[in-house]
Amino acid sequence: MGALSENELTTSGYCFACGARNVYGLRMRVGYEDEAAVCRLTLGRQYQGWDEIAHGGIVSTVLDEIMAYAVINYVGQGLTTRMEITYRKAVPLGVPLKAVGRVTGQRSRMATAEGRIYLAGEETLLAEASSRWIIKLGPDGKPMDGQAWLDSQR
Repeated sequence: MGALSENELTTSGYCFACGARNVYGLRMRVGYEDEAAVCRLTLGRQYQGWDEIAHGGIVSTVLDEIMAYAVINYVGQGLTTRMEITYRKAVPLGVPLKAVGRVTGQRSRMATAEGRIYLAGEETLLAEASSRWIIKLGPDGKPMDGQAWLDSQR
């Protein structure tokens, strides 16, 4: 049965980005401010690409996850179908960062979102992404509520 069946998306807590049970993961904790998903995090050496710089795949993961939280909270359960990333500056390790995700549009079963990573406490933009999402619809034809899933992550 596919991920887009009528069943809700579920998690066992092992999500690499946000799973509390994944000892190798990022363990992102996301909150909400000004109609955006927000996460403050510091990436350790285990996420290194070049010396002292986060691996681009890790940066991509942070962006995908922060946009997912925005979509799930403000639209409903969904899956990424497309993502485009622009790396503006090297993302340093061991430095507080701030990831912000916002929904930029929604129509029928599609949503769009944007994500950004900044140096925490500054406006220095390190990386940004835009994405498209397919939204899971319930039997009533409306987006499946993401709130129960979000509550399970706390």
